[in-house]
Amino acid sequence: MKNKKLIIGIAAGAAILAGAAVVIARKRAKRNHQLDIENAKAHFRGKLNELQRKAQKELKGTGSDVKEAVNAAKDRANEWVNSVNS
Repeated sequence: MKNKKLIIGIAAGAAILAGAAVVIARKRAKRNHQLDIENAKAHFRGKLNELQRKAQKELKGTGSDVKEAVNAAKDRANEWVNSVNS
């Protein structure tokens, strides 16, 4: 009888430890998953900021190019009008 109770007690203890191990593993996996999500968010946010900076720099550089192109087109149009009127 004592051996049977001892075996049942050991089995119950092992079952409790196994259950606790499963709970701990799930919490750890969830925490690691949350860290992965946070790292991905930070990386993506950094990439978006970098892309935004590059786009703003291009926009500033393009602004003067557009003005030059418009002025060149305007000069050519004026030359054409003057040549037609002459």
